Amino acid sequence: FQILAGERQSWVVYHPQQGSLAFSPHQVEAVLAATVSFSRWVTGRALRPARAQFSHRQIGPLEAYTEALATGVQFEQAFNGLLLDNAVLDAPLPQADAELASLHRTRASALLSALSQPLPLRRQVEQWLVGALDGSVPGRMEAARHFGMGERTFARRLRDEGTHYAEQVDAARRTLACTAVADGGEPFARIARRLGFSEASAFNRAFRRWTGQAPGEWQQRLPPAPRSAAPDGR
Repeated sequence: FQILAGERQSWVVYHPQQGSLAFSPHQVEAVLAATVSFSRWVTGRALRPARAQFSHRQIGPLEAYTEALATGVQFEQAFNGLLLDNAVLDAPLPQADAELASLHRTRASALLSALSQPLPLRRQVEQWLVGALDGSVPGRMEAARHFGMGERTFARRLRDEGTHYAEQVDAARRTLACTAVADGGEPFARIARRLGFSEASAFNRAFRRWTGQAPGEWQQRLPPAPRSAAPDGR
């Protein structure tokens, strides 16, 4: 989460942390709905955000969003977030406990220190590949140079983490493929070329291995956005 502070209102922005699989829009919506629900519970107040917005398109009835988030909702925006009055954000909790807060702060600091440790090489490689895959697949030597290692050292480091370069290429392709197919704005053949597959059939086989379904079948199982609804829900 990130706070974009304003004079009277501030955005509480949610940045999904991508794992090995594409992050579903439904998960993003659940997080913001849970944030509103938890905030009501912890403050004992009927919290009503000034506005809510998502970076993805609308995938359900507008009434369901309004009921869950207690505010107007916009879609296909620059980020996912809730706009709250600063008075709400600054209000003390009814159950505030200075001693307990100190214990929590100490524990949170320890956890943040652990998070500041460098990412495992396998995660660094996958993240780099997600940005580097564009019509061709970088070779292992190119990847090793990017991370400032010799090819053998690079391979050994990955092996020590229980993986190898081809497996990381596969993971990055899976992330990008699921995201692109879910978005629905790009032909499958173009996705295949962008991810460095020699032909569409190879991409189809890989996608079936990742998800158990062909790209078209997997896409059809996703709830479509209502065609009659404008991006701002009007």
